[in-house]
Amino acid sequence: TGKIKQILFGQRRRLLEVVIERDAEDDYISFDSVSRSDLTNTVRERLVSHLKDGGLWHCFRQFPAKDVADANHRPPMIIVSLNGNDMFSPYPEILLKDQEDLFEFGLEILKQFSNRIVVSVRESHFNRLGAINKHVTHTVPDTFPSWDPGVVLYHIKKTSEDNTSWCIAVDHLIMLAKFLSTGCYPVEKLVTVTKAGEKNPHILTRQGAPIKLLAGNVPLDSLITTGQFNGRLASLNDHVGFFENTLNIIPSSHGEEMFGFMHPGIHSPTVSKTFLSCLTDAPMQMDAGLHGEERACINCGYCETICPNDLMPNFIMKALVNDDIEDALQYGLLDCCRCGLCAYACPSKIELTQVLSNGMDTYYKDKA
Repeated sequence: TGKIKQILFGQRRRLLEVVIERDAEDDYISFDSVSRSDLTNTVRERLVSHLKDGGLWHCFRQFPAKDVADANHRPPMIIVSLNGNDMFSPYPEILLKDQEDLFEFGLEILKQFSNRIVVSVRESHFNRLGAINKHVTHTVPDTFPSWDPGVVLYHIKKTSEDNTSWCIAVDHLIMLAKFLSTGCYPVEKLVTVTKAGEKNPHILTRQGAPIKLLAGNVPLDSLITTGQFNGRLASLNDHVGFFENTLNIIPSSHGEEMFGFMHPGIHSPTVSKTFLSCLTDAPMQMDAGLHGEERACINCGYCETICPNDLMPNFIMKALVNDDIEDALQYGLLDCCRCGLCAYACPSKIELTQVLSNGMDTYYKDKA
């Protein structure tokens, strides 16, 4: 509760933010609570209406566009990823600490919508979950973005109907459970703020917290993203979005590097094995520089090699540029999980992820 301080619009009057100045004390709209024993006697339509009234139905996302789930659709499966969209998202063992009962209640909620619940987690976190690991159905490698719901779906789907499955983040699942069990909208949020030298990245804050309060001292000209490969660029004056739980602070580049391709590059990230860093597992020094300029596609194939869903982003991109949506669909456009790796690996600096994402959005709007 509070007073609306500012409303920010983007291009074409797109609503970006509603900034609310908090009251000194929180006041809540109370809803009817629902216990685990009540779930079996709760009609599905009533549960949907309850979540919509509470402002939490949009936690459910439906493939292939990852738009708000259709309440009239019964998904063949619901995928719960215990890891977030970024490599540095909150660790599930910290997020779920002392909340095992809420997590299990959340799974019971999901069973009201689908007969198959898929719970995935990174291999390195499986043994840290304690009693939670008995609910895990799939463990995935620690290689980004193997835990992304879109990647998990691509590798386990069997029929075309599976392409209309739902997914939900584990922190949103906890929110659903808290809301139904208490009747109050949950405002707490666990986020990570990662930057050089940061040893305690986890911060417990509120929904929509100002980024400048979370980021602390940020070096000049640094980039703030909500995901190194697939997040948005943010500024200190922005606020953490509903679907965001990570802030990466990436230092600025040191300008142009004369004859950089001739340097050994022991700490330079490389996909094409141009630098010696490909021979070591030492941490790479990431910065905000492009290290090159945009050029024409050279069909190098790096985007195909790095794609977790076995797509050919270069062919899809060319089809979209030529307004040939049919070819783009045949090449697997709708299987794109928007992870951002193809754009990262592209030596021509083509924003492949943005091109494919815009193509998916345009197709979705035209079909709707």
